[in-house]
Amino acid sequence: MSTPKREHVMPPRPLMPWTMALCAGLCVSCVLVLNVAADAILRERAPAVGPLWAIPVAAAVFVVLVQSCARLAPLKRWLYAASVGLVAGAVVSAWWAAGALSASKVLDGRAASSLEFVVQGDPSINDDVCSYTCEVLADGKNLATVRLSCDRELGAGSHVRVIGRVSRFENDSYGRSRVLRGEVRKVKAVRIVSVDEGSPGPLLRLRNGLLASISPATDPARALIAGVVCGRSAELRALPAGDWFSVTGTAHLIAVSGSHLAIVGYLIEGVLQKTRCSRGLQRILLALTLVAYASFTGASPSAVRACCMVFATLVVNGAGRRRHGASALFVTMSIFVLLRPTVLFDMGFQLSCASVFAILCFCPYATYALGELGVPTGVASMLSVTLCSQLATLPITIPAFGTFSLIAPLANAVIGPVVSLLLAVSIVLVPFSLVAPLQAWALVVPMIAARCALFFEQLFAAVPGASVSVPPDSMWIYLVPCLLAALLVWWPRPRARPMAVGLACLVLLAAIPYIYWDRFAPPSVTVLDVGQADAILIRQGGTVALVDCGLDERVVSALVRNNVHHIDAVFVTHWDEDHWGGLPAVLEQFSVGTIAVAADALEDAPAEVLNRPGVEYRQVRRGDTVDIGSFCARVMWPFESVDGEGNEDSLVLLLSYAQEGKSLRVLLTGDAELDQEREFVQEVGDIDVLKLGHHGSKVSVDTDLLGTLKPGLSIASAGEGNRYGHPSDACIDSVRDAGGAFACTIEQGDITVSPTVTGFAMRCQRP
Repeated sequence: MSTPKREHVMPPRPLMPWTMALCAGLCVSCVLVLNVAADAILRERAPAVGPLWAIPVAAAVFVVLVQSCARLAPLKRWLYAASVGLVAGAVVSAWWAAGALSASKVLDGRAASSLEFVVQGDPSINDDVCSYTCEVLADGKNLATVRLSCDRELGAGSHVRVIGRVSRFENDSYGRSRVLRGEVRKVKAVRIVSVDEGSPGPLLRLRNGLLASISPATDPARALIAGVVCGRSAELRALPAGDWFSVTGTAHLIAVSGSHLAIVGYLIEGVLQKTRCSRGLQRILLALTLVAYASFTGASPSAVRACCMVFATLVVNGAGRRRHGASALFVTMSIFVLLRPTVLFDMGFQLSCASVFAILCFCPYATYALGELGVPTGVASMLSVTLCSQLATLPITIPAFGTFSLIAPLANAVIGPVVSLLLAVSIVLVPFSLVAPLQAWALVVPMIAARCALFFEQLFAAVPGASVSVPPDSMWIYLVPCLLAALLVWWPRPRARPMAVGLACLVLLAAIPYIYWDRFAPPSVTVLDVGQADAILIRQGGTVALVDCGLDERVVSALVRNNVHHIDAVFVTHWDEDHWGGLPAVLEQFSVGTIAVAADALEDAPAEVLNRPGVEYRQVRRGDTVDIGSFCARVMWPFESVDGEGNEDSLVLLLSYAQEGKSLRVLLTGDAELDQEREFVQEVGDIDVLKLGHHGSKVSVDTDLLGTLKPGLSIASAGEGNRYGHPSDACIDSVRDAGGAFACTIEQGDITVSPTVTGFAMRCQRP
């Protein structure tokens, strides 16, 4: 007897609960109050509080409308919920703001050595510098939350005493984001005096033991296992392999969220069903296990959000009620905001909530639409999840990263099941690594699955056009949620022919950026964000050149997000690893025409970059010029032959552009410092942009040099929390005293300057 086909039914429009209005009111009032508090903490002056009056006024208007307008009776519950949310959000955020302002005043003038820091969670690792969120204690009293940076790894829950400096965050995008997340000061530890790990609980001891046996810092595959199983992704994100996940739009696969809890829950439920426990007891044990796993992985907001929603679903099912995902989501969000209003500015929480809401609302519709096009149901379901979450999170990801992954749907469809398999086998096998006789084989199968996932990640990340660069301040990204809202209201029945035509148009539109950047790129110079290293991209039309290649494979990710498909010439200023270390990766991923170095420096070139087939090697001398499209690069230094080993041997290039009434002069100095720059600065004269030498060290410029060059903008390429303190305060002060603007890749990410009729325009990856 044949099996009947599943009926292909158009999904109904999802019902929006009144808790959505409650959550919206909470979020709006919290955002307003917390931004005013951030102004006060960052600017040391009384902020404008006028906008706060909108909160009680709006709440009162909603109540009056309900009481006076009979036509709004159907919206009565919504308007009341919104007014309650506005008032409640204002109260809880004002309470937090008052505490943060009081704590910031207490910390002013306090020496770091007089305080005790309690580490919260895992570090953020950048250029061997670890940054932690810490609670500050003084005389046993909890004062505030701060950002602590040091050069060693600290365990979660450790009590640390340091010698260092407590300072305010700069009033820039990075400083503001840290304050809005609840960190009122930053602390740079010069020396760690003592570390007391205390007596960690059983879950933390288990996690520390597993991380020690996995050793995530030793191998990318082990780092992936640590991220998937233990929720620790710091090592993976610090490696070049971490950028692959961003390029392919699969970063969510290594963040503990609903999909992870679903797999863990499935495994636990399978075990519980083999027991004789009652169904109610099984639900309780399952909920407790998921709570324990969320705590074990670090209790990230996305994991706790998913855990709360699962718990709500279990309660509803146990009560015999019909579950409603959107109601559970908005109730969970409301509880989070009421307990800790700063969670609103946690990107993990934002991405988690936005993607879950989009999946709940649009995933069945997208699956049905793809089914109308003949896509098999299983494939359609996987593609729908990725498409819905990616579109819904655009207003969050584009301003933060400035890239959009075109290959994400395909990459998620292929890599998602592999990572799910990795999690399933790791949950079962990795705990055996704690048993000494079994340690040798416990990680064999997880390592195979992890290497398979990384293979596909690297494969998809290397596809030309896998990720396209999008200006972070593009307004069109906010059109996407508007269109989704319109779709939710309209809810048309998908038809195969119009969808096929629309998809064909989208494919053509997707091809336009590739052709544009490969053939018609506008003239620009981009200082790439590659950490504590240098890499400068120069392009015009179909011509692309790269000055220095960073330290590692991060330069490849930076080039991919800037839509580079080939490189005509690579200039290596000198043989410090932070200037050539990424060159082997560049040669592997891109076709490179020429490698150029200073005269006689080729003799000391590392073996990894020599004798590459199809690559021409060229040595340039002072006064030589090289055309890069309509740019002319003139060699200003060194004056004599060099071996390229020291900073003083750095190749210095003066870029000039003059076409169609537009002009731009940029000086690229490598690691050259004042002693070298004074030799040629008079010949250079006025410039528009200066790429500061030696990452903005204290001997890179002074006011006399800047007075001769008169740059309108000075750019430093440096890594967050680097141990050298680059860019130095002396360098920044000199630039500002000379009347020029200063920018750094730490805060702005990739920094692009383009010639204009009136001077130059600057565009940053992060505004």
